[in-house]
Amino acid sequence: MSVPALRRADFRYTRYFCEENIWWLAHSLRESGFGIEHSRVWLITNPAQSVVLLNQRSARPGWPMVWDYHVILQADLDGSPTIIDFDTRLDFVTPLDAYLLATFPTQSLLRERYRSWIRTVPVASYLTHFCSDRSHMRGHLAANAFPDYPIIQPQDGVDAVSLERYLDLQAVLGDGSQFRPLTALYPKLS
Repeated sequence: MSVPALRRADFRYTRYFCEENIWWLAHSLRESGFGIEHSRVWLITNPAQSVVLLNQRSARPGWPMVWDYHVILQADLDGSPTIIDFDTRLDFVTPLDAYLLATFPTQSLLRERYRSWIRTVPVASYLTHFCSDRSHMRGHLAANAFPDYPIIQPQDGVDAVSLERYLDLQAVLGDGSQFRPLTALYPKLS
């Protein structure tokens, strides 16, 4: 089966809410019948909450961006591993190797405080358990910059996992996810 081209503009997006943007993207893809059951959500951060990413639309062209965290979707589309990132200057859907090499600087060239750690979460778990109260953005953004749709909450009786818990490098979650240095996932960036 050939996967139709996915376009950024076809999905719900609110600037600075990457964790919700990816939740809604995964939800939409699943509802549309895309085979994303083996996909994973990547939560990118580190102990200092200051990861350096390249080719981000919020940075001036050619300049790096330092995020406290960033969230993307790793999906196998047509049998090829890809990354889907709303905030990249690269294609919305980019082959995994190309994305990683164009987005992450060689980690050994960075101070420890800027090196990326990744929590990979099975997409089904993220869709089931993720919740957001948006408290991390209160006081940083004007009220009209927040999403205009209700917060994401799991169904009654389902254990909620907040953004803060997903970003806690020490948290052991019941979904088997864990944090690892980016270089453990992708040694080419050592």
